[in-house]
Amino acid sequence: MPGPEEFEARLSSLGLRTERRENLVVVHLDPSLGPAAGTFVEVGTDPPPDYPRVPPHWVHLPVRFELPGGGRNGSELGAGWSKWSRPHPRWRGGPGAANEWLAHVRALLAEATVT
Repeated sequence: MPGPEEFEARLSSLGLRTERRENLVVVHLDPSLGPAAGTFVEVGTDPPPDYPRVPPHWVHLPVRFELPGGGRNGSELGAGWSKWSRPHPRWRGGPGAANEWLAHVRALLAEATVT
């Protein structure tokens, strides 16, 4: 079961709520650091068909967030969302892939600013 279904299943096994929106998966998570600490944030991504060998590439966030380094693009999630190209820099994949992605996104949110 590689691909988006496995991505969802692994994050769900970690106690996170996920939601499919066409080809994207939206994850509800609580960042422990940064401007959104102590709140729940929806984060979208695009798990490829060969996940967990290949990581999700895009990070979709509500428009109130800005990630360092620029690169904001329009999101397929529609109005109120933006996306950034932020592939995981040292992806290992395999059984720990969901934890790798989660740590990556939490690190991005810790550095984000909120407008």
